[in-house]
Amino acid sequence: MRFLLIVALSFVTPSAAPAHQQPGAAAFANVCEPCHGPQGRGNQGPRLVPLPKDDEEVLAIVREGFGQMPAISSRELSDERVREIVAYLKS
Repeated sequence: MRFLLIVALSFVTPSAAPAHQQPGAAAFANVCEPCHGPQGRGNQGPRLVPLPKDDEEVLAIVREGFGQMPAISSRELSDERVREIVAYLKS
């Protein structure tokens, strides 16, 4: 019986990680979601999905600010975290 269960489970493919487990999801929730809304769908700040910008464009906006968005320092959000957020928003 145990062997059959192991064999059956070996054919199950893992599903995509839930949003809260994706790299970038937690950083987005903490830093971006208050203004850009759940999953970047807009709120006080503009909608971010679909995200047409690449990592470097987003990084420049995050560091320099844009419109009503304040600049965010690398102490608060590292470059790597920004790239993870971009990947999360594109997923």
